[in-house]
Amino acid sequence: MTGKPKKTETKTSVERGPVHGLVSRPVLTVAEAMRAPGSRVEVCVTLRVGRQRFEGLSAGVGLELIELRLAAEATLGAIHQAIGTERFVLVGIKRLHAFDADVILVALRDHDDHARRYIGAVPVRSTIVHGAAAAVLDATNRIITAPAS
Repeated sequence: MTGKPKKTETKTSVERGPVHGLVSRPVLTVAEAMRAPGSRVEVCVTLRVGRQRFEGLSAGVGLELIELRLAAEATLGAIHQAIGTERFVLVGIKRLHAFDADVILVALRDHDDHARRYIGAVPVRSTIVHGAAAAVLDATNRIITAPAS
């Protein structure tokens, strides 16, 4: 049983590079889930780009698996704040166990009609929330900091 995630964002963006994209890659500084009674979960993700910080929040109702989706959505919210537009859409996120380790896989696509797909994969080193946020960054960092081709 999962509820529709609630998102809150602020509208600021960082300086872009000379051609396209961000000047520096976003760095994950905080990724945490807060549980409330009744299976309510709120996930907060904070990214740092240069000296600026961007926070993404997402909330919903569910068990441990909802934390993955909420973490990915919160991370995308912070990324979209940094780049100043909603570029990516979450296709799916999954936790896998392979080679004696847990791995988070995320699939994203472009927001437009001719959507490219982006895949991120990160081993879980601390929490699944942190792993989910890191997987989104793995899928997006080289795209949002790359010059336009």
